[in-house]
Formats: sequence, structure tokens, C-alpha cells
Amino acid sequence: MLICGYNSITKKLEGTIIDEYVEEGEGHIRGNPADPDILIKSGIKDENILIVATESDDKNIYITLLARELNPQIKIGVIVKKSESVIKAYDAGADYVVLESELLGKELLKHLLSPKVANFMERVILSGELQLVGLKVPEFYVGKKIKNTDIREKIGLIIAIKRGEEVIKNPSPDMKLRKDDVLIFILHGKEINKMRGIMGQWILQKD
Repeated sequence: MLICGYNSITKKLEGTIIDEYVEEGEGHIRGNPADPDILIKSGIKDENILIVATESDDKNIYITLLARELNPQIKIGVIVKKSESVIKAYDAGADYVVLESELLGKELLKHLLSPKVANFMERVILSGELQLVGLKVPEFYVGKKIKNTDIREKIGLIIAIKRGEEVIKNPSPDMKLRKDDVLIFILHGKEINKMRGIMGQWILQKD
């Protein structure tokens, strides 16, 4: 996962951070994330996920445009400060947009990855558009490699897997799913009903 911008939110995430003010080293690339050469150097063409969260909404929107051009398949999540920037970010090619004021940060992921995760599915509302979803792997996927399932087509990209006490970020398509794995997704609210094809029921709004 690539992360554009270094701040109190992004420093809690696990991925490669691109920013003008970080020291070059493991997990950090020093440079302007709005520079296409820097994005290419960072490996954006081979990445699956990009988080854009600089201190400027205009810059975030520009980076989103660049990233979408460089890698049409990448999932792009954008954090913006102003509500009027939400539509602009979507228009630029973002898959998910979150208002910084509504972002609850890593505590949400901790909730989904805790031992108390629901037996089948747990959801946390990030904003009106974005939801974090944990799904216990259905039995008929156990033992299959991710690439040999239809999970991506039916639901979306798996961003992490909780396996016992271990959290596996950006799992390989060749990884075999195990019983009791919890698959973690980021989805639009309207995409939740994609779960019907796997779960056999409609997922209702969690109170």
C-alpha cells in the first residue's frame, strides 16, 4: 500500500509513505507525491491500494488524477478536509473519500481485528460513503487460493486478513484461505449488498 502524505493519521498506517518531509529509508520515500516521477519511482503501477492524505485537498485531488492515469486498476482512498472536496475527489477518480473530521482512525480496524469480531460479519461505518467490513471466510472458500475464488468480483479487494493473532496486510493472490480467517475490506455502503451472493442474505444497517 502506498500512502501520500505524512501526518497524525497516516503515520498510524502500515505502508510506504511518500512525503517531502520524511527521511528516505525503509517504508519512506522522500519526494513530492504530486510529482508523477516520484509516484512511478514508488511503484504505483504495481500497487493495489493508494491512500491520499496530504495537508491540501487540492493537492489530494491532483494526486488522485495522476494516480488514476498511471494505474487505472488501483483502489484509491482519499482523506479530505472540506465537505465540498468530496465530490471533486470522486470526480478525479477516487474509489473512496472520507472527511478527516469523520475518520475515526485505526481504532476502527482494531475493533474489526479484535477477538470479539462477529462470528460471521462485522461492519463499522467510516462515513456516509465508506465502510470497513470484516467477513469470516465462508467454509466453501477454505483451502482455496485467493486468486482462485470470486471474492474480488463479488465483494472487492481484500486489504488484510486476520489469522489468529496475526494481521496479514495486502495478502498475496496465491495465499490459501484458512478456516476462521477474517477477511477485511473497505467498501462503499451501497456495495455491502454484494455480500448477498456469498452470504445468502441481505446485510442490514448496523445500529
